[in-house]
Amino acid sequence: MANEFLAISDGTFTLSETEVKNQFYFYRNDGEVLIDIGREPMDFYNAYIMQKMMNGEITDMVINNIYSEMSDDGKCIRLTICKIGEKPVKSNNSTVIDKHPNFIKRLFHKIFG
Repeated sequence: MANEFLAISDGTFTLSETEVKNQFYFYRNDGEVLIDIGREPMDFYNAYIMQKMMNGEITDMVINNIYSEMSDDGKCIRLTICKIGEKPVKSNNSTVIDKHPNFIKRLFHKIFG
């Protein structure tokens, strides 16, 4: 039986699991370039986590670093999720953009001291 990957879509955008654990692709369904997307990738990842929680697949608190990489053609973002303090493995021909870890670390320290 082939692996089935979970994908979340609103008709315009899709966040899809990849074969690599804790890695996702975010893209437009029409294949156009991603412009003015704001927090859409993060919102889709939050919806993904909520769906996993509702299905009982996740029962613990989720606090992770989220790294994003834009494809060269601007049509896809790869999100890599790591535990706090870990860095993702750099893939060939890409630059890791560290956008959210500092915010999450600050929030974590504010809440839990």
